[in-house]
Amino acid sequence: MNELQAILNLISSALLGDLASFLAPRLIIAKDNTASTDGRTWIRLPEEFLGIRLGETRSVQVFIGLLAHEVGHWLQPLKAITAVEQKTGIHHDILNIVLDVHLEHCVQVIFPLFAAPLEVVREVVRSAHKLDYEKGYKGAGNFLVAADCALLFGRFCVNSSLSFGSPYALIQRKSTRNRKIDENRMNELVERVDSVVSYSCAGLPGFIEQMAIDFPEICQPTTSLEKNNPLDILKSGGDGLDIVRELLQDLKIGTDQASACVIEERICGHNPASAETLAVSRQLQKRWDVARGCGVIMAPGRLNRLSAVRGDPMPFTMPAPIKGRQAPQTKVVLVVDWSGSMNVNNSAPWKSALQAAQAIALAIRSTGGDVRAAIFAEHLWHAPNFSADVLFAASLGSISLHEARGDDTDFSWLPQVWQAFPDYSVVLLTDGNGYPPKAILPSGRKRTSAVLLQVRKNLPQNVAQVEATIQSFASSFVHVDKLSELAAAWALMIPRRIQ
Repeated sequence: MNELQAILNLISSALLGDLASFLAPRLIIAKDNTASTDGRTWIRLPEEFLGIRLGETRSVQVFIGLLAHEVGHWLQPLKAITAVEQKTGIHHDILNIVLDVHLEHCVQVIFPLFAAPLEVVREVVRSAHKLDYEKGYKGAGNFLVAADCALLFGRFCVNSSLSFGSPYALIQRKSTRNRKIDENRMNELVERVDSVVSYSCAGLPGFIEQMAIDFPEICQPTTSLEKNNPLDILKSGGDGLDIVRELLQDLKIGTDQASACVIEERICGHNPASAETLAVSRQLQKRWDVARGCGVIMAPGRLNRLSAVRGDPMPFTMPAPIKGRQAPQTKVVLVVDWSGSMNVNNSAPWKSALQAAQAIALAIRSTGGDVRAAIFAEHLWHAPNFSADVLFAASLGSISLHEARGDDTDFSWLPQVWQAFPDYSVVLLTDGNGYPPKAILPSGRKRTSAVLLQVRKNLPQNVAQVEATIQSFASSFVHVDKLSELAAAWALMIPRRIQ
């Protein structure tokens, strides 16, 4: 229970930023059949889901997945969707499947680390109900019942890694074919539902209304269907979590371009910091140093000559101990562009970037901070726990760190870094334009900054485009034209510790 509440608090913080402490939804454990939410103030999780009880070892991923599923409803305009349901008469079970397909796709994009728990939930449902969906489709007496079974089969039994997969095999398979059903019509409906993931949250009401118009067969709200969807409960108390949808009003999640992979590899070899890098590190260290004392007090210690001249009875002082809150620890994730364009002039840009990252990492470590690191191009690569030791290694898996050889530049790994390190600053260095993330949370953008290396020199015609891409996911950036200025500029992007 405490772990799940902590995860819910983390989600709220990511979505709401500074408003999280005022609008934190409550987590309730109840004797219900499945999870549910009112869309804005609470989430209810069952004590048991399809035979798996909360608290069992295998239950962790299942209940995190249920929690992530319900969070997805916060993004949806539930009041407007309810109005469409009442206006068109679209059957609630079909509507709920459409909403679930959309929200689970969105959640996996916004919070990539929840992809695995959602997949586990789908696998659990598949194990429990796959035969029910097959028998239900084969024996369906009308299009609505068959559609319900076919769409549920697509939800849970085709590809558990996706929120929906085409149930074409179910429709065409001899053992489950239903001669009463128009297969072409069913495939048209399946294709329509599959396309919902390309719509924004704000576009959902229009999508549902048009689907109801084009498929009147699914608009029979009084028809009773078997309850074979264990996630078919949505208790809407309002129009979703309004503030979340306002923050994400421009969020559009499509499937036209795959997200970059986040790949963990082992480091090998050693690339020690040079004497020049160590000197730069010592200079940068001052940025994150914090005074160990604050003022002085009268106590046995050093002689205060002015007090002695005045004849004070206690002419000795010592540093006053720090009381109250300590200065916050510097926490940062450094991400270096490893694309091939960093490999010009005998790899000068890449070598300078790596040396600058080494200097910053050493400086932050020496002042008690926590620094993590990764490299990126078409994907993001990191050592276990995003260890900054990668900056001092000769290779990362099969990747040589002596030169940059990446094929492309892609920033769509950012949401996973934001989620993995919710209280860290993310500072990246890149020399060109790339694919932005599909989902950009304001809370993540706020703590992200970038250094643009020699963009004005090497890509003068693309400066505006590069800046626009970076500004979409980073709150600040700085141009660096000289490699000698790289370390200082990069350090400037990392917040100072409070003195």
